[in-house]
Amino acid sequence: MIEALWFKEMEEKKRILIIEDDRSVNDLLCGNLSKKGYQIEAAFDGDRGLKKAIKEDFDIILLDVMLPKIDGLKLLTLLRSEKQTPVLMLTAKGGEEDRIYGFKSGADDYLIKPFSMTELDLRIKAILRRTQIQREFSSKEESKNFELKSIDKKIYFNKKKGVVHINNKEIAFTPIEFELFYALEKEKDEVVSKAFLYQTVLLREFSRYDRTLDMHISKIRKKLTAAGMSKNTIKTIRGQGYYFESD
Repeated sequence: MIEALWFKEMEEKKRILIIEDDRSVNDLLCGNLSKKGYQIEAAFDGDRGLKKAIKEDFDIILLDVMLPKIDGLKLLTLLRSEKQTPVLMLTAKGGEEDRIYGFKSGADDYLIKPFSMTELDLRIKAILRRTQIQREFSSKEESKNFELKSIDKKIYFNKKKGVVHINNKEIAFTPIEFELFYALEKEKDEVVSKAFLYQTVLLREFSRYDRTLDMHISKIRKKLTAAGMSKNTIKTIRGQGYYFESD
């Protein structure tokens, strides 16, 4: 059912905003992605890119880090205060600290330059597919006229808005953070493997050298701690995965 909806969605042109100041790179991305059936908008500096991203609705944003006027990370932080549009960071800065900072700012995924168009296309499709699955799940919840789903006495997941209420306090999550936390809470007190989370939430194969999942979990932990929960609520089981420990 979800796969059928996914292919139906792909028949409609998905809107992608490319925010990249290097005109040759921007033109190359626009040309290649247009040929693949996407509807493309381009911006060449952070200021114009942010205004477009907030004013218009896009299915995904490709965001360079090194931008004039407003750099990509600051742009992403400002965007996240307004919208939860999926963002794929494109950058030549591939160090672990750079990636961690990108995820902390609200990135959904990170692609290091130089990259192949094949890899970019796969990353875009994975993010769009994940967004569609979340949208489909939300529509099912709405059809029940039940917007807030109670998981335990303290935590409520709002699938429609993509936020979590903890002790009556609203906590904003990115789409990936929301789905990861929801998956862990559903299996509370049970170990959830990294491979399972990669395949069902990140929608790609697990690699022991990929720190993407760890970075997202770290962000979730910080948000839970800020909401008054124990920093050990989500535990790491070395060599196995994670589990959410209920009170």
